[in-house]
Amino acid sequence: MSNFLLHSAFLIAAVVLVFVWTNTLGLSVYTLQLIALFVLAYFINQFYQRRKKQPFSKINLTLDAVVFTMVILLLIASTGGLTSPLFFLIYFLMFGLALLFEPAITFSLALAMVLFFVLQPAKEALLVEALQLLSLLLITPLAMFFGKQYLRVLENEEKIKILEEETEIMEEQIEQEETDVLMWASLELKRGLTEILHQTSELLSDLSHLTLRQKEKLSKVRQIASELLKTGQKLKEEVDKTTDES
Repeated sequence: MSNFLLHSAFLIAAVVLVFVWTNTLGLSVYTLQLIALFVLAYFINQFYQRRKKQPFSKINLTLDAVVFTMVILLLIASTGGLTSPLFFLIYFLMFGLALLFEPAITFSLALAMVLFFVLQPAKEALLVEALQLLSLLLITPLAMFFGKQYLRVLENEEKIKILEEETEIMEEQIEQEETDVLMWASLELKRGLTEILHQTSELLSDLSHLTLRQKEKLSKVRQIASELLKTGQKLKEEVDKTTDES
């Protein structure tokens, strides 16, 4: 909300300054020189900001918006006002501001510009002026709509970026888990099962001290351990194969 009020205040102040300039006889004769000064200042500022590698800072964008607003209004005011052939530049200004700043800024700026043109001396083409004012009012909600849609696109792109980062983190975790499984299967599991097979083989080699039931249980344990060892080796091979393919 504070950014909206600040940006609106700057843009409305730009409209007021242009109104004062164009309605002061001693100043209005230098309108073209003022436009040239603004354009020169804009390019100097862009060159300076690019050298600092900060061309898209908020302060810089706000200054650019104020400069473009004043230049466009000065051009239109000096070429006929509402009947100016350059009036269409206001439409581009409205859409540009809606994309760069809060979409609602176009509404406050539109009201300020309506007052700006209404307070200008009336020309003979009243119908044309009325239609131009109407078009300015009608283009405002359209600019606000496109501005909101653009913000939604940016939000979706940010969400996609977050999802991509989360996916990368999950892939790293999966790779770490695969490594842990391989280490466990190749070291701990294999060593433990090998030791079980070794001990059961020694017990089965001395059959004189074992009952028939003990022999059967030991044989069963040896068989299960052997199957687990084979399964662990197979799992390790499958994990290796999956990792190599990915």
